[in-house]
Amino acid sequence: MVTGGGRLRPHWQRFMGALGALDPSLMAERWEAARRLLHQNGVTYNIYGDPQGMERPWPLDMIPLLIPAEEWDAIEAGLIQRATLLNAMLADLYGPQDLIRSGRLPAALLYSDRGFQRACHGAVPTGGVFLHLYAADLARAPDGRWWVLGDRTQTPSGAGYALENRAVVSRVLTDAFKDCNVRTLGPFFTALREMLVRLAPRPTRDPRIVLLTPGPYNETYFEHAYLARHLGITLVEGGDLTVRDRQVFLKTLSGLEPVDVILRRLDDDYCDPLELRADSSLGVAGLVQAVRAGTVTVANALGTGLIESLSFKPFLPMLCRHLLGEELKIPGVAMWWCGQEEERTYVVEHLDRLVIKPAFAHLGSEPVFGSSLFRQERQDLIARLRARPADFIGQEQLGLSTVPTWIDGALQPRPLVMRVYLAAKPEGGYTVMPGGLTRMSATAGRLIVSMQRGGGSKDTWVMSRGPAEGRPAPPRPQGVPAEVRGTEPRTVAARDVDVKPQSGDLPSRVADGLFWLGRYAERSESTLRILRGVYTRLSDGTRPGVGDELVPLMRLMDWTGMVPRDLADMAESGTGRGLRQALQGAVFDGGHPNSLRANIQRLHRTAAGVRDRLSLDMWRVISQLDRQSEPASARSRIDTAMLLRLDDLITTLAALAGLEQESMTRGPGWRFLDIGRRLERGINSLALMRGTRICDAAGDDPAVLEVLLELGESFMTYRERYYTTAQRTPVLYLLLCDETNPRALAYQLSHLARHLAALPRPPVANLRVNQSPITAAIRLIEDTREILREPEIIRDRFALRNALNSLADRLPEISNLLAHAYFSHAFSRPA
Repeated sequence: MVTGGGRLRPHWQRFMGALGALDPSLMAERWEAARRLLHQNGVTYNIYGDPQGMERPWPLDMIPLLIPAEEWDAIEAGLIQRATLLNAMLADLYGPQDLIRSGRLPAALLYSDRGFQRACHGAVPTGGVFLHLYAADLARAPDGRWWVLGDRTQTPSGAGYALENRAVVSRVLTDAFKDCNVRTLGPFFTALREMLVRLAPRPTRDPRIVLLTPGPYNETYFEHAYLARHLGITLVEGGDLTVRDRQVFLKTLSGLEPVDVILRRLDDDYCDPLELRADSSLGVAGLVQAVRAGTVTVANALGTGLIESLSFKPFLPMLCRHLLGEELKIPGVAMWWCGQEEERTYVVEHLDRLVIKPAFAHLGSEPVFGSSLFRQERQDLIARLRARPADFIGQEQLGLSTVPTWIDGALQPRPLVMRVYLAAKPEGGYTVMPGGLTRMSATAGRLIVSMQRGGGSKDTWVMSRGPAEGRPAPPRPQGVPAEVRGTEPRTVAARDVDVKPQSGDLPSRVADGLFWLGRYAERSESTLRILRGVYTRLSDGTRPGVGDELVPLMRLMDWTGMVPRDLADMAESGTGRGLRQALQGAVFDGGHPNSLRANIQRLHRTAAGVRDRLSLDMWRVISQLDRQSEPASARSRIDTAMLLRLDDLITTLAALAGLEQESMTRGPGWRFLDIGRRLERGINSLALMRGTRICDAAGDDPAVLEVLLELGESFMTYRERYYTTAQRTPVLYLLLCDETNPRALAYQLSHLARHLAALPRPPVANLRVNQSPITAAIRLIEDTREILREPEIIRDRFALRNALNSLADRLPEISNLLAHAYFSHAFSRPA
């Protein structure tokens, strides 16, 4: 920000003039606005082993890193050259290996590295491009020169976070963003999508592109869902894909659909348990065979993680002259590979001035600063260097320049590392994102910059010489390709956008996730209503009949496994010892399998697995629900406070249901979500009847009937229709047989029948149509509806008991038939 003499640099003068006075109160308001935007957008970063929880809010500093146009031009040219060089190296190492044969690279450098995937040798990707997306970590020395610290050639992460940083900071610092003529990021992502479209190995009007993620527990899963939505491609996990006849297929509701391009976020080793890492459960068995056959393009190509190893870095200047006939434009930090005798001797003699790092990525040990070692530690390190010299790199200890960071109401310096992204062009060469993901250290003197170690992030502003082109990236991409949204130039002019709905293209895993999302939402609501019923009566002792109504509620909690039976029996006898402690466990104990907290946690985890299919508002509501169900302080656990909290949770669940009904397109995804809701509501209705012993003589007790009407959300309907106290027959009709009551079992079955009839039919191959699971499920629902049409079940206790037992067996079978129909892909989709 400032020169060595303390003067403000020219490009920072423009920014500071637009920012105005650094009033702590005004900056605090801006930071609060940024924090709320990140919170609402659900921007998270997963930190493994964090005692505060793995999913943490994304750390963003408001003050961007500013780079003038002239400085950026040099960075851009240098990185395009570097990406071209690394791609040429990969083409040789996985091809003729002339660099090894000629002695320009030691053979041990390649064959000692587990990053070299022998199974991929000889597999030539589409167009001969191995490196489709590349990122470089850059550091600026105190003299202003940029150096390359590391190359990300396997699955470079962070581009989505950079886009989100821009969306937030440009809204918080709107005036400064405009005055500084900041170059926009949108054209880079348009070019990235265009490149992916052109990678399809087969001639097709609309290639199927997927983003392969390890799943919701990966540290950057938010970015995977974000990019898939922004690029308009399908987010998949390894289990969503299968290989048949050396062709990759996506498992969808309509069967198996061929996949053309895979943008992967899986490390090389994990991509194929058949030929790479046998213990991987994240990849796709047979993927390497499909790549060899040329039926699918994987970006980046399998095996590109090889040149992330530091062992190659000392050879890059020589290889650049040999392969490109040019000098390396952006140097790397000086390194010495200890596998060579002269270099090893230098490292040992100058250990105090060097950092010792693993030569190969698979070694994964921490860097060791030679200057910080005691005498015995130094001797032990030298012994390890001499025992296995090829495993170590000596690196010059580079002092990092600092970037201004807003901390504790003032600007403070922090060391920075900037990651810049490049995408291959279809016609050759690379395009560079004008900006990137800047990260800074958590403390002033720490030279290791890592998000896993508490570091923060910044937006990176590349300033143009004149008015910036285009418009800022949209703050929240919602899953429509750029050429359809109209926020970027239309670059895919060669094909028309197909606006016809693709009803059968929903991945089966997503359908399954939405199905269980509906079930967990309804299960949480049912649990919540029972708990609210209990706390309502505990907090209002003056209401007539409270004690009588508490008895069936406690029976129901026993039936559903929320409290132990002995406690329920004591509550019935009027003692109630330990009741509140057990109730609090039924609300807050995440380890209790039937507690409210456990059910909401399941809902949140399931939603995370299908996050790319949920609207931003739906995700915000689900995140709010998860926060509201966190354990309360002891002061907040009194009966009245608990009742208010449960009321808030009911409201949030109602908001989620409202978004499902009013904002989701009526496609297969919505149908599976609603099927889960209807099925679970039906199962819960039966549990209410059986748990309150409606089939026994106690079923005539007005207290039992009042509780059933309350938990079935049908109290007002009953009062409007019958103008009388609760009577057994009309209550049973309203909750079981009335197809106009949204809470009745008959209503759920009616909607289930309509949903199943509208779902795409899965391939049945050699099976006869009348033997398909979906046909069996429809027939089972119709038979169940016939049972509810029998008048005896609401008049005769014996007939009611038989009917409830039969229905309790039938409803779970519908779930089994759906799973068999749509999730076991034994056959390809018929041509």
